[in-house]
Order: sequence, then C-alpha cells, then structure tokens
Amino acid sequence: MVLLIFIFNYSKNILCDKNRNIYNSTCKTSIDSYKKCYKHVIELVPNENVANGIETYFFLKNQLKTIDKTLNISLYWNQDDRLKPFTNLISSKNQCQILYVGANQAGTDGIEFIKQYQYCHVWFLEPVLQFYDKLIHSDKILRELNTGKHHIYHIGLSNKNHLIDVTLKDIQESEAVTLVGKQDNQQYIDNQQKYKLILRDIAEILFEFNILSKIDNITFNGELNLLHLNCEGCEYDVIERLINTNLTKYIRIIQFGSHRPSTIRSSINQRYCCLQQLLSITHQLQFGIPWAWERWLRYDLINKND
Repeated sequence: MVLLIFIFNYSKNILCDKNRNIYNSTCKTSIDSYKKCYKHVIELVPNENVANGIETYFFLKNQLKTIDKTLNISLYWNQDDRLKPFTNLISSKNQCQILYVGANQAGTDGIEFIKQYQYCHVWFLEPVLQFYDKLIHSDKILRELNTGKHHIYHIGLSNKNHLIDVTLKDIQESEAVTLVGKQDNQQYIDNQQKYKLILRDIAEILFEFNILSKIDNITFNGELNLLHLNCEGCEYDVIERLINTNLTKYIRIIQFGSHRPSTIRSSINQRYCCLQQLLSITHQLQFGIPWAWERWLRYDLINKND
C-alpha cells in the first residue's frame, strides 16, 4: 500500500512534542515534508472536478476501460477503514464521548459506534433539515435516543457560529450537502426557496455539551474520545479551529473524511497539507489516504494499555 506508507512516513518525520501548545505553531510550507505532501495530493487528483477519492476511482476506471486495465480501489478510497477497531478509544474510567458530525440521513457510523462501544455516548449532529428529519424518524436511532444515553442535534460545526442559507436544489442535487462557501453566495439565492442551517463553533460546543470544562482560562478538564467528521468540507474549518484554540490535545482520536469542495478548491491542497503538519504536533497518523478517510491518535495513547 504505497500511498498509506508515504503518508505515514510523512507524519512521522515531523518533529513533535505532545506537550507543546499547538496554537504557537504555524504551517511551514517551505519544509520538504510539506512539499512532498503537496506534490502527492496533486498527483492523486486526475481531474480538477473530482471531490473525493471515490470520484477519482470511478473517473480513472472509466478511462481504463478503453485499454482493458484493472484499478485497485484501495489506492484512492478506504471507506471501510473508518469502522476498524480504535486503539485506546476509552480510558480506564470507562467514560466515552463521541462527536459524530455529518450524520446525514441514516446515522450509519453512529449506530455502529453504539454497537461496538457500550460505554460511549454518541452525539449525532446534522444541520440539513431534510436529513435531520429522517434521522429522528429512524427506528434504530429512536431506540437509542430513548435510552437517554445518546443525543441528536440539528446543527453542523464550523470555526464560528453562523447561519447558512441553502436552496432546495442544493439539497436535492446530492445525498450529501457541502456548506463550505455557502455564506459567500447569499446574493445568488435571494429569489429561491431557501432553508436556514445552523453552524456552531466547535470550540464552544465542546464546553456546552460538558465534554470539556474550564478550570481556569488556560486549563481545561475532560476529553473527547472521538471526533468523527464526515461533513463534506467542514473538516478544514473545524480542525483548524481546534488547532488555533489548542484544543486538539483534549481529543483522543480525530477521524475524518477529507473532501475537495468546489468553493475552496484553489486552496484545498495547501490547507490539507497544513492540517497534516499541524495535527502531527499532538497526534500520530494511524492510516489515511488524501481525499478519503484518515485517523489520528494522540501521542500519549500510543502503546498505552488502559
């Protein structure tokens, strides 16, 4: 698996200190590891219009039909990896909080986490009303919500609190809706039927949900066991916000699907490689393919037996 080895080595080559304040760090685009990452992610995209790894796979597969060659999907897409068993997800206190961002219409990943990890409380977050409505009418999810252990909220996450207008066309065109860049296009949808979507600041939500609590202005108590992001591009704003507020060190595992939303595509390679570099200060990459799924484990949990 050449691509996975490359990304793993890239992460390992960053000089890291798990006790370092990440908000004092900036992305260094001049170092070799960044340049290698940038070159690598560009080479993975055969067409500027693809949004993720599965689209890349189908694009290349269609091209190869004419020359009768096969294509290894695992080089571009690793969807099944996101449900692999976690290393040190739960502490010895058997306390566990999972924030699941982008539950979509079925909440599939959250249901799987509930099945696999009995001590975990799962927070389902979904900002699109039509998707949220299906979630709260799902027998599987209602059964879990009725236990009082799990929660569902009609919100998305971002780097600040704001309302986003989306049109019915936005929702109907895809099974997953990207909200990235929507706030910059409000003037174009004034005459269309639109829906208000609520995006909340991840740095505030961690405290509002009592996952973290303040001891003083610089010291916090608690931790989030898993941040699981499948939000069609919000991963950049969310993780960058966590980095800038020095909150990544309070998250045991960060797992996300990386996307290439059209509205930020011109800067997406740089943002992706900077996330790789800065996450490496507090976490180690467990697996990952750009424009697919990746998992990061906090350094103090590596080789630890809770």
